[in-house]
Amino acid sequence: MPERITDLPHPYDRVQRLMQVLREECPWDREQTLDSLAPCTLEEAYEVLEAVDIASKQGDWKPLQEELGDLLLHIAFYAKLAEEQEAFTLGSVFDALVAKMIARHPHVFGDVTLTDANDVLRQWDVIKAGEKPERISLMDGIPPLPALAYAQKQQNRAASVGFDWDHATDIIEKMQEELDEFAVEVQQGGSAERLQDEFGDVLFTLVNLGRKKGLDAEQCLMQSSRKFARRFRGVEWLAAERGVVMKESSLTTIDDLYQEVKTALNRADSADS
Repeated sequence: MPERITDLPHPYDRVQRLMQVLREECPWDREQTLDSLAPCTLEEAYEVLEAVDIASKQGDWKPLQEELGDLLLHIAFYAKLAEEQEAFTLGSVFDALVAKMIARHPHVFGDVTLTDANDVLRQWDVIKAGEKPERISLMDGIPPLPALAYAQKQQNRAASVGFDWDHATDIIEKMQEELDEFAVEVQQGGSAERLQDEFGDVLFTLVNLGRKKGLDAEQCLMQSSRKFARRFRGVEWLAAERGVVMKESSLTTIDDLYQEVKTALNRADSADS
């Protein structure tokens, strides 16, 4: 009986009714809690980012539409759980969002005049800080982002008060210093704790270098990971075609296949562009 949902005239009502029906009639949906949904929500957020990348680079918007719908379902699910606890509703989520955006855009909805995007960002930070006066440090209030994105957010905040390198070349020198320290620990058989500490410093400095050049570390690593996955799938296909058993082959043999696939893919990408 999908008509009890699809016949509703407004998309908002359809989503809200869908969530109500699922919560009442689906055994799996009835069992879900805030804690059980959280890991799934993180996965959905990353799938949205992947779909954004596809839309941006390939001009294919269909995956983004689908993934935004999946993420919207999670938003509706959390709101339904809150409604059951008489905490808030999906409608109040929308209302709170609208109120917050109006308050944080006085240059749009008030008498403030701003024409520069950087001025808008600075105003946003000032207003946001005023909404949460308990924050006493620039390091406070950073959301629990993935590690690379978290480090970049920290560095951006520090840079906003002048704690920043003057030039990217300065960071490269610092990066080499951190790499040397990590190499010493590796060569001397350092403890897992020391290796973790020094490797973390290397990553943190790399994030800083990318930030200085206007690069998003999280997106850069994701792009490289996808590129590697594409190439490795090619290696697997080529190995199977030639009867090469990868587990029984030398690194040189596998790397030769990798370089062959890399060259072929680069040629194909150049032809498409």
